[in-house]
Amino acid sequence: MSEKQNPSVEDLKADEKEKVERLVIEEEDLDPKEGKPGHDVAAEFQKLGQQLGETLQSAWGSEERKRIEQEVREGVRSFVAEVDKVLQDVRTSESTSKLREDAAGAKAKVEESELGQKAREGIVEGLRWLSEGLNELAIKFGPSEKPVTPPAEKAPSDE
Repeated sequence: MSEKQNPSVEDLKADEKEKVERLVIEEEDLDPKEGKPGHDVAAEFQKLGQQLGETLQSAWGSEERKRIEQEVREGVRSFVAEVDKVLQDVRTSESTSKLREDAAGAKAKVEESELGQKAREGIVEGLRWLSEGLNELAIKFGPSEKPVTPPAEKAPSDE
């Protein structure tokens, strides 16, 4: 028998490749109307967008939305009027004036008293301690170009 009657596998593959035409389809060549029905994602998104837009327009133009908006506006106006009235009453109240005077007096007493001085010193010491701690933390995180100098120590005061 000749080779033509019993071709090799390689010959058969080569013959098939010659017979089969390669079909390349570009996306823009496709007509969405020719595709399978219900598989056009872009068209579905477009429909969804149109439906959403129509729904929002209907909701915004509805009488119920307008009625609710009017109620909210009236409620806010009423609230503001009540708050203004309360604030005006508080400003003109005798008890408010007395409270202001008492607060000013208490402030003056604290500033003049030994307790006020000690509180002030305690706050300064606490802030200094916090500043030093933050400085140490900054040094641990990485070297800086300019070393941060801790605040100057304050001489202990007579207590």
